[in-house]
Amino acid sequence: MLHEIFDPVLPFISRYKIEKLHKDTGVLFSADVKSDARLVWTLPDLLESEKTYITSSTFFGRRRQRRYVRHVMAIVCDFDSEPGTTFDDILGRYYTAHLPLPELIIATATPGHYQAWNVFDVPLRIKHELLLAKEYKVHEAMVKALGADLNAIGPERWVRRPSEENIVYYDHYSRTSWDELCTWYDAQRPSRAASAPKKVVFVGTVLATPAGKRIQDAAAERGCRNKWAYGLGLCLYDAGILASDIRNKLHSWNRAIKEPLPLSDIETIFRSVMSGRHHASSRVLESITGLSARIKGWYKWAKPRNRRRDHLFEVKDDIISDLLRYGTVAETQRAWSSRLGVALRSFKLMLAALREEGIVTATVGHGRYASSSYCLSDAFLKSLEESQYQVAVGSEDFSKGLPIVHKAHSSLGGTCPSLGKGGLAGTSSCCDSSLLFPKNMISGSGGVWRKPNDDSTDGSFRGS
Repeated sequence: MLHEIFDPVLPFISRYKIEKLHKDTGVLFSADVKSDARLVWTLPDLLESEKTYITSSTFFGRRRQRRYVRHVMAIVCDFDSEPGTTFDDILGRYYTAHLPLPELIIATATPGHYQAWNVFDVPLRIKHELLLAKEYKVHEAMVKALGADLNAIGPERWVRRPSEENIVYYDHYSRTSWDELCTWYDAQRPSRAASAPKKVVFVGTVLATPAGKRIQDAAAERGCRNKWAYGLGLCLYDAGILASDIRNKLHSWNRAIKEPLPLSDIETIFRSVMSGRHHASSRVLESITGLSARIKGWYKWAKPRNRRRDHLFEVKDDIISDLLRYGTVAETQRAWSSRLGVALRSFKLMLAALREEGIVTATVGHGRYASSSYCLSDAFLKSLEESQYQVAVGSEDFSKGLPIVHKAHSSLGGTCPSLGKGGLAGTSSCCDSSLLFPKNMISGSGGVWRKPNDDSTDGSFRGS
């Protein structure tokens, strides 16, 4: 059985030099006591060994760490069930979670405790960090779906060595494919559309969570002191604490625990924290302390559709209203949009649409000092005349089917400028926002709006 699983990745003969290993081979770790690991270089060594623990992955380095993983032979889920649980109950959990059934189930010394192996048909070759992270996420999702041990996740963890004494279930004919597990994992993930709102405002840092407060206490014992110290350093680093304060806090915390770590270990942990390669993980802090490390936040929801401002249509109303008010506008588009209080991009978009619809006509000049002028088309003005509606200067309603005029924010302060000789309808009297244009005023060519001078507060309006 071990021969079938590890034959593709373990050579029969090795030169005992790790730098000479082929890229498609690796080494295993075995041990009777987990703290006393031994390297397994060849397949005969693995078959002859009677060690209690092995790794289900191969490594290209002499350290049993996740970053050195080369092949993942199987995903192993650890079940700490109640006494009396059988392997049929474990298989039932896989049925319920719609997962591929394990090919191997091992019973540990504790009644009700099992390790279920999903053995890959082809060893998963870890070629880059993204694939390694994906394998970890798939393993974590499987453990959560099956109700297995959340602390037994990762390809670098120890597993029981399969033997004739501890194997309670073994399928010789089927294997699990990596693509099959990825398909299951993608189906379990929530869709982006159903995920949390786009904008999340978090309050405080992870230090303010129950796990963040607990990890600052001097409660670490032998076996987890390095994890606690590293987690504490990452929490302080993410909270923006100064480097000198982080170092002092780590040393103070170390002195307060029952069995302090060597000072060199604290300095090593401090340098690792300040490298910035990692950040405080809520999941890791929860596994260390057993408390929640979720940062509280509130969500900024988008406005309901019926309360949103229909921006482009209001820009359209602004342009038509301005041209009805002044007849012809001879300004740059940037100055015109600024006077109306409209974004330049939206203004250009709508002005181009109005020209394409034939509502606005433009006279474009050429040369260095040339200027362009814009006015309403004769056809649009004629349609207004035929509809026999009176249009008010600064009015808020054109009535049925016609655009609603949006008041422009200009330097005129809401008053109509003086109409010079030759202006609209030939009048020269000053009028306010309540003046109504007679019908024959619309049919004229109109005046020209010029940008006000720096010395005056009112714009000038001259006849065309």
